[in-house]
Amino acid sequence: MDAEKLAYYRTLSSENLTNINDSEIADFVGRITSEGYSLEADFFVHKKHNGFFQAPHTQDLDDVDIACVGVPMDQSAPLRGGTRLGPRAARKWSHIHGPVHERFKTMPFDICNIADYGDVAFSATGGKERCDDIYTLYKEFYRRGISTLSCGGEHTMTRPITIALGEDNPMGLVHIDAHADTGGTPAGMDSYNDNSVFREAVLAGAIDPERTIQIGIRNRAWFIWDFSHATGMRVVSADEVHENGIAPVIEEMKQIIGDGPVYLSIDTDGIDAVHMPGTTLPEPFGLHPLQVRDVIRGMRGMDIRGADIAELNPPHDPTEMSANIVAALMFEMLCVLSEAHAARTGRTRKTHWN
Repeated sequence: MDAEKLAYYRTLSSENLTNINDSEIADFVGRITSEGYSLEADFFVHKKHNGFFQAPHTQDLDDVDIACVGVPMDQSAPLRGGTRLGPRAARKWSHIHGPVHERFKTMPFDICNIADYGDVAFSATGGKERCDDIYTLYKEFYRRGISTLSCGGEHTMTRPITIALGEDNPMGLVHIDAHADTGGTPAGMDSYNDNSVFREAVLAGAIDPERTIQIGIRNRAWFIWDFSHATGMRVVSADEVHENGIAPVIEEMKQIIGDGPVYLSIDTDGIDAVHMPGTTLPEPFGLHPLQVRDVIRGMRGMDIRGADIAELNPPHDPTEMSANIVAALMFEMLCVLSEAHAARTGRTRKTHWN
């Protein structure tokens, strides 16, 4: 090897874990690691902070900008139980995602004060009571101006979340799912169920159906979503995405949502079961995780008030890759959510671990 080139290569070497040329990222990484954040994989080191993305755990909501929340609800979803374990699995895998967005260089912990609130504490076992518990907590988040990033748990959880966040100021909706969740209540099912999530949110005045797009809808229940069409929701089938690509869907999404407040909700069964076996009701012929990721990235610049991902079902995820995908998508959500919160409030605040 040329001696001069070798000498140059050696000037680039460091005994530290990272060699970061970008000074802004270097300063950010230096700060958070000095406060206890670890860049090393969970498999090799005991993490001091076990919240989502290693966010500090607290239920003191003073000065919090974004609350990451687990919603271990497992009530009425058909076919397979186990979604109550979703938040725990996603938290584990979140530790290998972030803290800097690979494309946009977004650093959520340098933009917002982010906390892991923990899981919703339920006071009873009934669906209504548990939805009331969720509503009460998220109404407190709303009163304090806190944006929320939630992980579930069955999709029923999104009904009280969206009502709490949107009943005083209706939101648009970006919804990725295999099912539109605007049906009624099947015979014998609790009226608080994952079949009527967005019907109830619209009827509560929390979601504006004319500023709603539902992406990935497909399969045997397609004919029971008449409420979506009748109220003006844009329903994009998975076939339409596969035939035309995700780019035109993203452009249409931007036109539909516009400048008003919006909520993002993802059901894991919107993703094809090949990539997402750990879901409650797996449906073939779904979206690729990259398409879902691109929809989230396409929401940059929108006034996002909250986001969630539901129906992660770890008992049916033998390799844990479903949880890994969910965690990766959640980091994408955290990035756009932090940018939106900062834009809406006109301020930035750093997350601190000590």
